[in-house]
Amino acid sequence: MKPEKFIGIMLITLLLSCEMDEQVEQKIGEVSFESNQSILNSSFDVDIYIDGAKIGSLNEKEEELKQSISIKERLQKKLNIGVHDFEAKIYSYDGEPGKSIKGKFIVNENKTSEVFIDFKEYNSWN
Repeated sequence: MKPEKFIGIMLITLLLSCEMDEQVEQKIGEVSFESNQSILNSSFDVDIYIDGAKIGSLNEKEEELKQSISIKERLQKKLNIGVHDFEAKIYSYDGEPGKSIKGKFIVNENKTSEVFIDFKEYNSWN
């Protein structure tokens, strides 16, 4: 075998083995979004976006409205560790324009970060 072919084969083998070693398992944690939207006297949806992508909604249930039960809504999602942006978009059922809340949170490895949307802070929404 010519030395050039041998060196070429060795370089390809070395590059492939390096690529395989670099496949590191991604470290993940979890975020939990909660709200107390039941304190307001109207029904609405809260859509949650993380880093620009919708992950779900916090929806108040009709039974809770009728019974005036104050239950916290919860939405959980597994994410890569690090700092993430969130936006909670509020849509009312009576046609009022949506409002939004923006912020940041940190996800730590194997832990749950909690983001609580407290509607008591938004007096203009009462």
